[in-house]
Amino acid sequence: MHKNNIFIQKSINILLVAMLSVLSAKVAKSQIAVPSDSVVQKADTFNLSDGTKISIDSLGKDTTKVTIVKKESRVDAPVEYTASDSIVFNVKEQKAYLYNAAQINYKEIELKADYIEINFGKDEAYASGVKDSTGKEVGKPQFKDGSDEFTSTTLRYNFKSKKGIITGVVTEQSGGFLHSERTKRMANGNVCLKNGMYTTCNLDHPHFYVTLTRAKVIPNEKIISGPAYLVIEDVPFPLGIPFGFFPNKKGNKSGIIIPEYGEEQNRGFFLKNGGYYIAISDYMDMTIRGEVYSKGSWGSSLITNYKKRYKYNGNFNFSYSKLIIGEKQLPNYLNTNTYWVRWTHNQDYKAHPNHTFSANVNLGSSSYNKYNTYSVNNRLQSNVQSSVSYIQRWPNSPFNLSANLRHSQNLLDSTINLSIPDLLLSMSRQTFFKRKNRTGKSRWYENLYENIGISSTANLSNSIQTKEDKVFTEQTLHDFRNGMKYNVPVSTSLKVFKYFMLNPSLSYTERWYLQSTNKTWIPTQYLPTDTIPAYLKTDTVQGFGRAGDYIFSVPFTTKLYGFFQSRNPNAKIIALRHIATPTVSYSYRPDYSKQQYGYYKTVQKDTLGKTETYSIYNNGIFGYPSAGKYGAITVNLGNNLEMKVKSGKDTITGTKKIIILESLNFGCSYNMALDSMKWSPVSIQGRTTLFKILNINFSGTLDPYAYDSTGRKLKVSQWKQNKKLGRISTGNLSAGFNFNSDGFKHKEKENKSDAAKQAAINAGLPENYLDYYVDFKIPWNFRTDLSLYYTTQYDEETYKFTHTITKTLSFSGDINLTDKWKVSYSSGFDIENRKFTYTSINIFRDLHCWEMRFSWIPFGTYKSYSFQINVKSSVLQDLKLNRRRDWTENF
Repeated sequence: MHKNNIFIQKSINILLVAMLSVLSAKVAKSQIAVPSDSVVQKADTFNLSDGTKISIDSLGKDTTKVTIVKKESRVDAPVEYTASDSIVFNVKEQKAYLYNAAQINYKEIELKADYIEINFGKDEAYASGVKDSTGKEVGKPQFKDGSDEFTSTTLRYNFKSKKGIITGVVTEQSGGFLHSERTKRMANGNVCLKNGMYTTCNLDHPHFYVTLTRAKVIPNEKIISGPAYLVIEDVPFPLGIPFGFFPNKKGNKSGIIIPEYGEEQNRGFFLKNGGYYIAISDYMDMTIRGEVYSKGSWGSSLITNYKKRYKYNGNFNFSYSKLIIGEKQLPNYLNTNTYWVRWTHNQDYKAHPNHTFSANVNLGSSSYNKYNTYSVNNRLQSNVQSSVSYIQRWPNSPFNLSANLRHSQNLLDSTINLSIPDLLLSMSRQTFFKRKNRTGKSRWYENLYENIGISSTANLSNSIQTKEDKVFTEQTLHDFRNGMKYNVPVSTSLKVFKYFMLNPSLSYTERWYLQSTNKTWIPTQYLPTDTIPAYLKTDTVQGFGRAGDYIFSVPFTTKLYGFFQSRNPNAKIIALRHIATPTVSYSYRPDYSKQQYGYYKTVQKDTLGKTETYSIYNNGIFGYPSAGKYGAITVNLGNNLEMKVKSGKDTITGTKKIIILESLNFGCSYNMALDSMKWSPVSIQGRTTLFKILNINFSGTLDPYAYDSTGRKLKVSQWKQNKKLGRISTGNLSAGFNFNSDGFKHKEKENKSDAAKQAAINAGLPENYLDYYVDFKIPWNFRTDLSLYYTTQYDEETYKFTHTITKTLSFSGDINLTDKWKVSYSSGFDIENRKFTYTSINIFRDLHCWEMRFSWIPFGTYKSYSFQINVKSSVLQDLKLNRRRDWTENF
């Protein structure tokens, strides 16, 4: 509000000084075009008593030029006058009159009004609107100075006394509007208001406002007001203050944040979100908030925002709370400390094109969201992640470096995974053997050689998985897993027999570790006083170790096209197209469990003498070379099916394309290195969209081998034993159905008969009266998703395979009942238990300068409701009514 008052006094001062600055012109000239039927019609010269010289020269039939020259000028820029009707100069009364769409421009100052009067004798200016033929006042004074502007009913200013009076002024500043019945500017620059109104409603007659009976503005210092009270829909509310004192200084200012009050069932009465705002600088601020509850709980938070244009921006939020719930003697008593940290930092690309620093930190106590957030979405989160990264790019170089700190946290069991740090140096694919200037036709072996590409990545990582309460313990430092991995893939490509592609590749991976695992079988020990049974001892051995492996593969692929074209010219279906993409690949990897590599050891594991083979790097952060020889042929077949049909909507081709199957893929492999059970399970994946609204995804695995009664896989195929292709081990089907108003556009009825139109007119209805009966243009949306997941597992109690089908159904949508009303909902249904899952209903109402929100969770663990009606503008964000029942009271 104080910004609006500053603007009033500034506007009066600058505007009217500029208007009448022509009175003190030393060598200033103002040219005015006057209609030929005005008071002055011929060339003449007048000398006023104060030394002002006025020269009037006829320019022809329609206009006359008026030049005013006055001594002792303070004008430092031209003053331009225009009016669409006429400009009349009365020499005797020393006045100038501007009629109809009058306008005065001086520098960035602009004044518009249908009537402007300048009194040279009294050094005074006056502007107002006029009444039209209906009695409505039009052309009210409009003042603009740069980006600041206001309108008023009348405007008067005296240069000698430096006082001005404005009536019916309306100013706009920072999202608010200040109405004043009478505004007076004093000689010292102070502004006095009478019967003022402050509002964020942009109507001439606002829906609500704060009435200011009297107010005084001292520029760049303070604003003092008399009694003020709230008025809504012209009804005064018993909410007011006897007087007000507001700082009125430029720049960011610190101040107190008023807390909100209420009651919770678990923690009692409260005052919260109160605190202090600190304006540190133009680039940074800080907010300190606190909360206190009658049953002993309390909390505080620190929030800071920072931004430097073209450099970076971000915010930091730290919250800490002391939770005391229940009584000490009761089983539900809780007394704990919780915290939460959020930090985001973004660097502008223009600041450093070759390196980037960013941060997105979100971590804290697992129990924090349970009691310290009103957001159900935050409460339903089971995992949170954080990352801090630095990326370095070298121009004209294939190398990039990234350094990361990563965090992930399971809020259900308080498990934390940390990677501190994770370094990655990468080189993009390079073709070192490609000739720059190729001449002549290349042979096949030359293409194979030149297409060889090499890339590499070096990864250094240090990570740990631990519990929340053990993060800052000494044991955690010893439990970190670390290592380094270096990977070099080499690949090339060759076109064979014109239609086939051959893409051989070789990938080598090197791993370095500082720890390894050693297992030892300790036999039974018979001591004089005790017997220690035999056991398998596992030790962690410190020391450098390496493990390298490679895999070689040769994929061979092509595309096959199948067409079917109808010969019937009247057929709806014109053609079908089937695209098959077969790929046959051979891959080879040695058996790294052999003793010659030194990556595996064999140890006795029980008293029966059974042994096990284990990798000494089984706890390695980057894994370890695989055991068992691998030489497999992998077969994949991808399919796509499309159809072309006739369409009357396409006026160019008369056809349209329909995708029947976007993809249908089959895959399996045959490991020739094994002595038995060489076939892998067959994988099936598919995706399609029907009628542009139904999305279907499905997948599954088919096991080709039979099982015995103990659940052990046999070396016999399902086909040989049960005459079946295989056993479905897993399956997944998901369908998403999406409806919206765009698919049901209302079509205008163009072929209405003349009789129907005339009947509507005779009945006093518009011709398109049927269009008003049902509004098909109301925006709405409805979506539902169904998921089915099928698994099989062996039941040791019944000695049978059991089948489990998990079924989930969810649906959501929204509808705009009118331009002002919107309803949205979200829910789901547990098909197994025949119960609704988490359900929420939200209603929104646009009240012009206000808005209303109602959120309701009708049942379940998070049963709650929230009702709020508030002013839209952030200027009056504390003017609201809030009623709620929190879901935290359910615990």
